Amino acid sequence: MTHSPVIQEVPCAAIKIGDRHRRDMGELEVLAASIATEGMIQPIGITEENLLVFGERRLRACRDVLKQETIQARVVKVRSITAGEYAENEIRKDFTPSERVAIAKTLEAEIGGRQGTRTDLEPRRNCGDVQGRTVDVAAQKAGFGSAETYERAKSVVDRGSPELVQAMDTGEVSIHAASVIATQPADRQAEIVQTPRELRRQIVREIRDAMDLPTTSEARRMARESGTLVADNTGRYRSGASAEERAATKADLDAIWDVTRGVLAIAASKLDPAELAARLEYWHCPDIRSKTTVALDWLTSFQKGLDQNAQIP
Repeated sequence: MTHSPVIQEVPCAAIKIGDRHRRDMGELEVLAASIATEGMIQPIGITEENLLVFGERRLRACRDVLKQETIQARVVKVRSITAGEYAENEIRKDFTPSERVAIAKTLEAEIGGRQGTRTDLEPRRNCGDVQGRTVDVAAQKAGFGSAETYERAKSVVDRGSPELVQAMDTGEVSIHAASVIATQPADRQAEIVQTPRELRRQIVREIRDAMDLPTTSEARRMARESGTLVADNTGRYRSGASAEERAATKADLDAIWDVTRGVLAIAASKLDPAELAARLEYWHCPDIRSKTTVALDWLTSFQKGLDQNAQIP
């Protein structure tokens, strides 16, 4: 037996929001204007106890901006779902991905909510034929193909911008692609969503490739073990050198560059050879010599040439 979700007018004041993960409500005034002109395209979801399951932005837009006293709501019968009386494919058809995430979260609490219980191992009693890990069962009964897909959709709901969540719900962006985009800052997410589809796919591939690279610390460890440079997820190549070694290397390179610039300046100088030879004595500093052997060899050879030229009558 299956149960159709009941839609009814519910007083806004009677709906309990509870502790929600979502903090960025986006532009509620824009949503409210859309509801005022187009109506409520999709009702919010509540339990039989009037606890909000999904549609917080819609509720706040109607209650706080439009000052409506009631709102259309679907009554999501969580216990019927856990008892297997509502088919998973019906949930998949009737609800958007973000709504199914909210349902799955509610199911997780219903299935494994006993205090002190390992919710990843034991199902809650009196929940029909529920068996297996809580997250797997919740994902299945909320209409997701796997727990992995559920976790990806959940990451979009928890971290995604309103534009990204809407794109996932309408099918404009797949759950997998949306979960990749959700790793970016909110303003960047909105920008990616608005790009043409082919370009968006390329951007998602680039973000995913970067995500597959090791972190900076992992890249340094791999570089130490392999003796080669390793790219990290910031796109930079890392060595296995310690912080002190990297600082010393940078000092060496800075000194080499300073001396090299001196070489270039001397080569372009219009001073006579004798004066150039005298000025080159300045570079024979033990500290610089110890750090810039190669560059000083260039200078020494150059000075010898100048000395020979100076001896010509």
